[in-house]
Amino acid sequence: MEGDFPDQGECHLNYIYGIDPSLSSTGVTIYDLETKRFVYIGSIQTTKIKSQKKRYHNALKLKHVYDSLSELKAKYPPTVIAIERGFSRFNTSTQVTYRVHGLINLLFYDVEQVYYPPKAIKEAVLSGNATKQQVQQAIKVLHLIRFVSEDESDSFAVCLTYLIKKDLIDYEKPALSNSEVRA
Repeated sequence: MEGDFPDQGECHLNYIYGIDPSLSSTGVTIYDLETKRFVYIGSIQTTKIKSQKKRYHNALKLKHVYDSLSELKAKYPPTVIAIERGFSRFNTSTQVTYRVHGLINLLFYDVEQVYYPPKAIKEAVLSGNATKQQVQQAIKVLHLIRFVSEDESDSFAVCLTYLIKKDLIDYEKPALSNSEVRA
């Protein structure tokens, strides 16, 4: 598990998670409602996990995602999980991604779970017609955050969407210039 832990303070019970599920790199962002800060932005990488004798490598990847999310759940007990809703484009990758969704549903069975489709996330952060890159740039401009991966920025956008929709954060959509969009 890779991520940034800027605040190792005491445990609160007001954590909001933003999750971008993926079998290869699940993005996770955690926001502390008490301190009004993002306390974790990271991703759970599984690309280096290979098949072992008589073990299915996707099962090993799912186990790694489960273990990593379990550690985060213990450290930052969530109040709500905001998840990017999956979409069906390619059957095989969709099937694999939905396994991660199921794992998240199981692990966080005791926590409210809210799903947002990609278009709703884009609309909340910038505009419904925005590209993924424009949403990432808007987040970078407003929050001065450098993401290690697209999965991290996607999870951040999911978390931010929940905070915006529930009016838990002051947010004004940025107006990006063409040079900022390309940056």
